[in-house]
Amino acid sequence: MIKPGIKPTMKQTVVKTVMAVVLLGMLLPGSMAHADEFVRLNIVAFQKRNPAFEFESIITGTYAQLFEQMQGKSDVIFLNRTPVLQDKDVINLQLDALRMTQGQLANGGLNCQFSFDNESDEDSQFYSIAGMCTLMYAEATGTRKVRAYIKRTMLSDVSYGMNVWMKVYEDKQEGVVIYADVDPK
Repeated sequence: MIKPGIKPTMKQTVVKTVMAVVLLGMLLPGSMAHADEFVRLNIVAFQKRNPAFEFESIITGTYAQLFEQMQGKSDVIFLNRTPVLQDKDVINLQLDALRMTQGQLANGGLNCQFSFDNESDEDSQFYSIAGMCTLMYAEATGTRKVRAYIKRTMLSDVSYGMNVWMKVYEDKQEGVVIYADVDPK
């Protein structure tokens, strides 16, 4: 114990410093240790052509293989590959068209905001996203909006070296699905 007015020894100073570093390491979340990991996120949205078609929860393969599976069954709304992301980044995707329908201004498209989290540890590279999208339909009476809430979804471990498209959202009534895939550095 160090008493006021008495200069601590070198050993006491080193012990206090080591204890402070250990305590700080225990208090920081695991993702902070890997916040310097940079990755890109692929996000794709489809809308059904065939009402009987069912979207898979997980699809493996390249962009070409993904589109091959969807060909004739659904249409691409958008496909996006983000810039390099870091932990806690926010992604904004906007694809819509403004038009006049029977004298009314209407908007059709899909606008999304996602939060990206690095949840990696020493053994695995895991990431997750959550967010909200607004699906907009240009109709004769104006714009019909549908809010889509994307719950926190874990994405695949990128260390396997293959594309794994995880379904992060599906609106069965509107026939819209959103998939996400993480590319390694």
